[in-house]
Amino acid sequence: MDRRDQKQPSVVITGCSVGAGHAAAMKMAREGWRVFAAVRTQADADRLEKEASGSLRAILCDVRDRDQVFAMAEIVTGELGDAGLDGLVCNAGVGASGPIEFLDQDEMSIPIDVNLYGSIFCAQAFLPLLRLARGRIINVTSGSVLFTMPMMSTYPASKLGLELLSRQLQAEVAPFGIHVSVLDPGHIKSRMTQTASEASTAARAKLPAQANELYGEMLDRMAELSREMEGSGKEPEEVADVYFQALTESNPKAFYMAGSDARWLRRASNWLPQSARRWIANRIMTG
Repeated sequence: MDRRDQKQPSVVITGCSVGAGHAAAMKMAREGWRVFAAVRTQADADRLEKEASGSLRAILCDVRDRDQVFAMAEIVTGELGDAGLDGLVCNAGVGASGPIEFLDQDEMSIPIDVNLYGSIFCAQAFLPLLRLARGRIINVTSGSVLFTMPMMSTYPASKLGLELLSRQLQAEVAPFGIHVSVLDPGHIKSRMTQTASEASTAARAKLPAQANELYGEMLDRMAELSREMEGSGKEPEEVADVYFQALTESNPKAFYMAGSDARWLRRASNWLPQSARRWIANRIMTG
């Protein structure tokens, strides 16, 4: 019998202040799981615990900070002890934008620090607990890895790196009964999409005049796309349902997709040649 049938299951979810992370924390608590939700502000922690129906503890943790991640793991270990941890959902993620030639250090490094290294830090910190419960890890990728779009900074690189790292991690932890899945949420209403236009404007303001002279048309089109994106996408609860599926079904998959948009992109990428993908990207950029 699966250990999930013998005790109250537990899960750590990162990036729980809004979007899919928030929806997943609420759903898992409703489903009777013991939820440890990582957020970055005390206000978000208080709000999350107030909204939850079930067992939920919000913990302050910025996944870019390895020490904070391991400190969170110590708190969770103190709560769970030898019962171990059944699930780790590395949901926290951020984007960035701008021409690579002129990216400043933050615009270049933040997506990699959060999306890639943040997930690595979480795996390192929580693997001892996951080993005890023969738990599962879910790493979140993006369809941005499938098409070569300009002005997306290091966001696609961080997600592609995470996909590759997840395969390697699966090979390393499989002997302990731990399963690693990658999940593509598709286009979702999130803080990233809700503030896409604002973030794009702020990033452009940091650029030198030469960047605007050289890449002005591309930057204008990306600003237009960001405005169109704002507030769009599937509801976060739809992604939370797929998180739940990946954590609970008896035979977990290596890869999950949430929504028809994610499925279409992934399947199309299997047969579309690179030249066709470039044509699609060019059509998007030219309107």
